[in-house]
Amino acid sequence: MPRPRFATYAIVIRLLTMSIVWLSLLVWFLNAYRTSCGVALAVWGVLGIILLGAGTERAYFHRRALFNECVLRKGRLFPIFHNRILILLREAAYAALLALILLVSALVLEVRQWSLMIADILLMGLLIPRLSKALEAEMRDAHRFAVARQWAMWISVLLLWADAVMVLTMSPREDFVGMRWQEVVTYGVTVPDVQCALIGAVARIYVVGQALAIWAAQNASRVMHDPTQSVMVWVGFVTLFGFTFLAALAFSRALVGVLSRPWTMWRSVPGTRERSRDVSNTSPVALPKSPDEEPSGDVG
Repeated sequence: MPRPRFATYAIVIRLLTMSIVWLSLLVWFLNAYRTSCGVALAVWGVLGIILLGAGTERAYFHRRALFNECVLRKGRLFPIFHNRILILLREAAYAALLALILLVSALVLEVRQWSLMIADILLMGLLIPRLSKALEAEMRDAHRFAVARQWAMWISVLLLWADAVMVLTMSPREDFVGMRWQEVVTYGVTVPDVQCALIGAVARIYVVGQALAIWAAQNASRVMHDPTQSVMVWVGFVTLFGFTFLAALAFSRALVGVLSRPWTMWRSVPGTRERSRDVSNTSPVALPKSPDEEPSGDVG
């Protein structure tokens, strides 16, 4: 059968929407050396809002599913643990941290990594509708695309994380063999050129962590007998896996953030009457679709 025209348009729109994140980071990368703190904070805020969208969608989905099934609405715990403001504050703090990591990690990306990020956008753009289609017989329509976005995000995280770890361990830009970690931190770190002092300080911490990761991978077998050096080897391994994972998570979640619809996750959960009917009947009850729900014909 020929592909529906609206499905083809949906793929293009999805790819263009996710490309906004990539283009924003590229513009920031090219202009960070002359960007004032006001503009840098504005970019940080925009990325934070995008990441907040992805975080609140996931949090709303999990929180409503948990407390609608486990906690009585008339109890005292429900308004405490099911408070939108508390969820937003928690997710806003998490989004601000990931946005800052995404902002500084973009300053040290190479051409190959920018190309991989484009490939990752193409992968997610094609994967999300197919995952949603696979869940068509398993989940309600109101939740399929949200779950598909989360699954695609974690596939993206694993792809970017594995690539970053392999690059830092197998083909790093620097050669720190035979050096002590003090020499690496003092002389082997090139801090990105950033005009904003606040972002520059965070960028220095990030590149120092990357340098320690490379040093640990290159010198672990040589310095493990030295107590002081061996401690820093473990610190280097923590930064190797931790910094790369957070950077991969921040970019992947930002891609999901521009597609997220957290307001539908809050409103589309069935009420008490529908849940009681689902429990009493053996067959699932078809629920009315939310007006903001994504069309089921969007199959990518």
